Amino acid sequence: MKVYLNPGHDRLLDSGAVNAALNLRECDLAYELAEAVQAYLERNGVAVVLGQSDDLYAVCGQANAAEADVFVSLHFNAFNKRATGTETLISNTPQSLLLGHCIQANVKAVLNLPDRGLKERPGLFVLRNTAMPAVVVEVCFIDNDYDMRCYEAHKDETARAIAAGIIQYPAMRGQAAA
Repeated sequence: MKVYLNPGHDRLLDSGAVNAALNLRECDLAYELAEAVQAYLERNGVAVVLGQSDDLYAVCGQANAAEADVFVSLHFNAFNKRATGTETLISNTPQSLLLGHCIQANVKAVLNLPDRGLKERPGLFVLRNTAMPAVVVEVCFIDNDYDMRCYEAHKDETARAIAAGIIQYPAMRGQAAA
């Protein structure tokens, strides 16, 4: 299996959401998380291509050219400093739904934050311009200090949970086809 991991945003051009009080930028958190997920996947024999860029055409092009089996984009949500929880955005394909479920179930179990569930967002650029099952994982809310304390306390477990969900996906896909 080959995975394209996309830490959201760009450390030079687009910070994404921020938590000024905690001096956190989404692009940095997503990149650090992606590196940890990559390490867990590679230890389990999964090939990984990691790409972070503000140019989503390039990101999708790279994922498609790499002929990745799945595309996973990592993000941290933001809203009003009170919204909380984890969610996974999916396209409207059965494969994206299954991949999203595998990851979401693991992340919510580790962080123990409100389960915001799977949300269909087929119009999102990376979900409609990738040739493989694709999801966007919104790990938690960067602008919610409680969410961020939970995440910081379980960073490594979160990376392992995402990797485990990705690894579970092919087996689950096989069961769904049976």
